[in-house]
Amino acid sequence: MEKANFIVTEKIDLNKYLRQHLPFLSNYQIEQLFKSKDIKVNGCRKTKSCNLNINDEVEVYYTANKEPWYTILFNDDNVLVVNKKAGIEVVSEEERNLFDILKLDFPTLLPIHRIDRNTEGIVIFAKNHSAEQELLKAFKERSIIKKYLLKVKGRVKIDDIKHKMYLKKLPSSSKVLISEVKTSGYDEIVTYFNIVKYIDNDTILQAELVTGKTHQIRAHIAYFGYPIVGDGKYGVGDSKNMCLTASYMAFKFPKKSYLEYLNNEVFEIKPSWL
Repeated sequence: MEKANFIVTEKIDLNKYLRQHLPFLSNYQIEQLFKSKDIKVNGCRKTKSCNLNINDEVEVYYTANKEPWYTILFNDDNVLVVNKKAGIEVVSEEERNLFDILKLDFPTLLPIHRIDRNTEGIVIFAKNHSAEQELLKAFKERSIIKKYLLKVKGRVKIDDIKHKMYLKKLPSSSKVLISEVKTSGYDEIVTYFNIVKYIDNDTILQAELVTGKTHQIRAHIAYFGYPIVGDGKYGVGDSKNMCLTASYMAFKFPKKSYLEYLNNEVFEIKPSWL
């Protein structure tokens, strides 16, 4: 059991304050702290509906995570590349997230892109504004190569899968729709799928993203009847053990780019589920 003490510097509700100041704990872990009454304000145990005032003292007893949410793949003065575990958002204003955790050790960090909460794999961050601008430009111009490994239900017939489709986000349900025809509200997506191998009645695929829309790989492949194993949103399961990994990243920065030296770096990881 570990202890953390904080002096409050603004008026804020206790639940939100803890999510901001204990980013290494999950939402579930914070809920358990309230249930076990391991949170005190000015020496008194409080519920999450408590409102904090300036100069209040918050005292928390917690059990630290046994394993970190990430491992570092590359770190220099300009960028940080990590392997994110499944189960945490890259960036979020509402809950614990990888960005807030990393900023504890890398205070100048700047977010560049995201992968889904329950997708594990490679994420790159900038460490200064020059690197941020170069990376954002590279993602926009599609000069960063991103590949994923995924396990889907069924033995895929690759010739049946069209690489260009259209996607529409549904804000009310946090899902997306896929169409083969361009209609109002749909954006073009491009994903290239290749078969890696068959395992019984399932297929391991490699997917290369050309565009990068919300749930693009998950919805694209599920449209053709091959949902990702463990993807409850577009298939069957609870999505906590989804077999989808951002497994590869490489760069094609132009000559004289601030980050041209990264063209010599290739990052590749093996999925935890494979």
